[in-house]
This record gives sequence, C-alpha cells and structure tokens, in this order.
Amino acid sequence: MTTALLVVDVQKDYLLRDGLSPDREAFQSALGDLLASVRERGWPVIHVRTRVSQDGSDAMPHWHETQVSCIEGTVGAEPPAALEALPSEAVFFKRYYSAFEDPSLLTALRAANIDTVIVAGLYTHACVRSAVLDAYAHGFNVFVPNDAVASYDEAHAKMTLQWLHGRAANCLPAAEILSALSDPTPASLPQLQVWLHRNPSDWTEVLSEVALARESEITATVTRVAHSQRGWDELGQAERAQRLSAWRKRLAAQEKDWVNRLIREVGKPRIDAEGEVRYGLALLEFVCSQLREDPQREDNRVRYRPHGLVGLITPWNNPFAIPIGKIAPALGYGNGVLWKPALPASGLSLALYETLAHEGLSDAIGLLTGDAITGQLLVSARHIEAISFTGSITAGRQVVRLCSNFSRPLQAELGGNNAAIVLGDADVEAVAQDLATAMFSFAGQRCTAIRRVIVERSILESFSAALCAAVSALNVGFPEDVRTQVGPVISREIQTSLLASVQNAVASGGRVLIGGRVPPHCSSNGCWLEPTVISDASLEAPVFKDELFGPVVVLVPAKDLEEALILHNGVQHGLLGALFSSNKTSQIQFLAQAKAGILVINQARPAFASSGPFTGWKASGYGVPEHGRWNRDFYTKVQAVYAQQ
Repeated sequence: MTTALLVVDVQKDYLLRDGLSPDREAFQSALGDLLASVRERGWPVIHVRTRVSQDGSDAMPHWHETQVSCIEGTVGAEPPAALEALPSEAVFFKRYYSAFEDPSLLTALRAANIDTVIVAGLYTHACVRSAVLDAYAHGFNVFVPNDAVASYDEAHAKMTLQWLHGRAANCLPAAEILSALSDPTPASLPQLQVWLHRNPSDWTEVLSEVALARESEITATVTRVAHSQRGWDELGQAERAQRLSAWRKRLAAQEKDWVNRLIREVGKPRIDAEGEVRYGLALLEFVCSQLREDPQREDNRVRYRPHGLVGLITPWNNPFAIPIGKIAPALGYGNGVLWKPALPASGLSLALYETLAHEGLSDAIGLLTGDAITGQLLVSARHIEAISFTGSITAGRQVVRLCSNFSRPLQAELGGNNAAIVLGDADVEAVAQDLATAMFSFAGQRCTAIRRVIVERSILESFSAALCAAVSALNVGFPEDVRTQVGPVISREIQTSLLASVQNAVASGGRVLIGGRVPPHCSSNGCWLEPTVISDASLEAPVFKDELFGPVVVLVPAKDLEEALILHNGVQHGLLGALFSSNKTSQIQFLAQAKAGILVINQARPAFASSGPFTGWKASGYGVPEHGRWNRDFYTKVQAVYAQQ
C-alpha cells in the first residue's frame, strides 16, 4: 500500500468554534503527533482548506445567515503554526464540504500512486465525512484516526464515526492505523478489527488480542438473549436467586484467581485488588438476599416486571465489582443482559462470563467485547429496553442522547472530580496520611478518589509539608508486591496525557510540590507516574476543573469553610465530597451545602456499603442510584393491577 495523510480544514476559525470535542488542545496535540509520525515514515501529507473570497460572495449560502469563516487573507483562514504545511506538502482549497471539490487533488493522488488515505481534521460530522465518502467512492482504502478528528457537534460526530466504520472507512485510534499500515501485509490488515491488550507494568507484553464486536455480532447476540429471556423470567425469582447464590459461591472459591487477574490485567495493587473482590462478593450477596425478600412485598395490586433486555456498559478500573453490581440485579429481576466491558477489562470479563455459564446463567446474558463504537451500537440496538452505564462524562453524555432518542431508561455514573476540605482544627499529620494513602491508591484510578484538596489558609504551610512527607513515603512499584500502594496507570497513552497535564498546569502558573515524573526506580517499559501534588494552579486550569483519572492532585487554599464550599462545588462533577474537621457546626454546614451524591466526614476513603446507594449529583450521575433497594427501582417496571373479584 502507498499511503497519504489528508488534513482537512485545520484552520483557526474552525478551531475556535465553541464546544469543540475533543477540545482544541487535545485535538491539536493528537494531530501534531500523527503528522510527525506520518512525516517520519516519508508518507505524503496533503492539506485541504476552505477559502472564501474577501467579499464573501462565494461563501456557502447558509453562512450568510450566520458568520462567514475562513476569508482569504485573514488570520482565521490559516492553520496554527504547529500544524502548518511544510514547503514540500501540497495545499488544496475548497468552498464547500468535500476535499475532492478541486479535481486536481484526485489527479495528484493518482500521480503519486496513492491507494490508501488517512483522513484527519475538522469537522467529523461534515467535511471529514464528505472527504471519507468521496475517497471511498474513488476507490481508495480509507482510514479515520478517531483521536485526530474533532467536531462541535459531539453526538453527530460519534454517530458519523459509527456509521462510517466498516462501510466506507476503518475508524480507529491513530496508533493502530499507523501500526497496521506500517506493515501492510494481508496478514496484518485483519488486526484492524482487533485491539491489543497490553500489560500496564510492561507495555511490551501483549496479554491478549480482543475482537471488536460490530453490528452483525451484536444483532445475533441480541436475538439469542431475547429468545432466552422469557424462559429466564419464567423460572421465578426464588430460582434465579438460588442460581445467583451458586454463582457467588463459585466466585468466592476462586477469590485468589480474581485478585491475580486484577493485578496482571489492569495493574491493580494487591491490597486494592483484594478489596475489590471482597466488595464485588458483598454486592452479589446483598442482591441474593434482596431477591429472597422482595417477593414478600409484591401483592396483586402492584407488580414488578423485568424490562426485557438490559444493556450494561462497564469500565476497566473495577472490572470485577462493577459488572457484578449490575449483572446480578439485572438477571435477578428477570432481565436478559447484553454486557460490554471496557477493552482493558476484556480478559477478566470473559473469565467472569465463563463462570456464569457454569451456573446455567449464560443463556440470559451475552458478552460483547469492543470499543466505543461497539458501545454506541449496543445502546442503539433494537430490543434493548434500558441501559446501565459507568464511564466518563463525555461518553456518558453521548449515551444520554442516544437513550433519549429511543426513550430508554438510563442509569449512569459518570466519574468525579472529588474534593476534600481540610479545616484548621483538623489533625494535620493524620489527615495528610489518610489522604495520601487514599488519593493515590491504584494510582488514583478510582471514580471516588479525591483529586482536589482545599485547605484552610491558616494551616496551608504545615499541611503542605505533611502531605508531601506522606506522599513521599508511599510505596510505588509493581502491583503484585504486597508492599505496593501505587502501581502503574492503565496505558502508555494515559501516562503521556497525565504528564502533559502536569506540564500544562506548570505552564499556567502551577508548582509541582512533589512527583510529576516517571519514577526512576520503576521499569521504563511500564506506565508509571509518581504521585503528584500541584499547588498554585489556576482555578480555570484543567487540573482543577476536570477529572484527571490518575495520580495527580491539586492543592488549593481557602480563607474559611464558606470559601472552601464554593471551591468544592465549583466544578461540573458531584460524586463525592469530604470534610476533615471535628467542629460539629462545620460538619452540619458541610452536609447542608456540599453538592455531591456521597459525603464523608473525617475519612478519605469510606467502606462503601453494599446495601447503600451509589449516586452522583450534577454531571456525575444520571437516573436511579446503583445498589441497595434501588436495584429493583431500575431493573424493573412497576405495574399496577386493578381486578374486580
């Protein structure tokens, strides 16, 4: 294959559009990396840009009703300096959507014997889409790096990539495209439908190859599970509870195996892996007891009926406990289940699915391994009646839109940029130790991990010193070591992104008090990052406003509790909030004003009860809470019956 990169509409006017997703910084960084990699390989790079005459007379008609962009000779028509074309790279111009509007582009590609094009740039749902379809129509093999395209219409963009993939293009991460096209043998090309699961402790080790489920497989699985669901419901709740109880016994008997899988597959330190397995078993035990009790509450006038088919989408960071917390009540209340785990959890999820088969539960559940596109196809699949989702805000908002389109009930937990408030009457040394241990366990890759520490100014200096001392004492190392408290992050990509976030925070005025680098004593093959504490960061910086899912924490001063609560509530998330103070009046004020679904006092990492609600406020949650008595609220439909005797 002879490959060229087609860079579409990377111009300042387009980059400045509100709501760009991914944001400008992330998009420009990803595209810059792609450009550098393509240039290193000696592949041609071709730039296509929109150009409108200075009087605007040849602009697209709909622009005359809004604002004309990319006017010839203006700064807005130019690309950022870092993404400018090299002197050797051709630049073509267009007025409308398709890069192939100028016929000389096709002529140039043919003359260079190009048969494969990578299409990157702006906007995914419009000009990128048009370029892909026309390239496909002209007979090119087309690839779209889904991390090097962006759009201001996030929902439309994701549906576009979903629709294009497998039809007109292969839409994959840039790294996968580059890897496949660098060795363009027939044997290598099928890898485009496979994701490589690597060991976070040794990125050179491939643990498994994970197939990406697409429409035909999803449709077949939905059909199979739908066929079995009615019989599963007819078994009765007592029988279903008995089978789930047998499943729990099997899982408990294999407890050490699950711990070792968590260590190896997601890099979870042993102490955290053991805690997750215990919590998952506790969730399953509660569901079994709940099912045994619930029939006593049902009478002839009020019935609780299953939805039918429920889609479950689970994350990689708690791949044992979170799936159990969804699968058990979904099955227990008579539903059929379609389950899509996150890619790094695929191996463990397959093993978990196999234990279901041993207990006669697999007919009512289908496992779909895959990426974000697989998840979107599942949410949109016919016959799915409800969705339970755990993931990021960005992905969650897409799921909310899709469920709204189909009027499907949704339960979603969407992460947390959690804060702890430390007041002047707190025990500085004890609180610093508690926070350090909790914030950086599993390298901060917990949705309930505290990422912002808001400290009353009167103790800021002493607390900062105590926190840095506590953080420096943490054991960073290989997750299988019983002494390890901080293991690697999940991937090399995340490691690179976190390091960039730290550098950006420093560039905007922040100071790294401790950490901020790859630990020198850990293997360079792994994905480690030192536990990092940043001070003096801007309140507008991503390190304060966004959820950095890793071992990075920002330290912020506050004059008093009133100001601390404003800072605590001043982000879009609302999952967990903590207060460290022995003052009862302060505790009452915190409980009254803190905007989060989970509040804790004088502890950084509570032991979550299997019978309690797990719920987020604001952008951190959507729909009915998870667990406890709320299981039945989500996994059933209430039915009122009025019968005359």
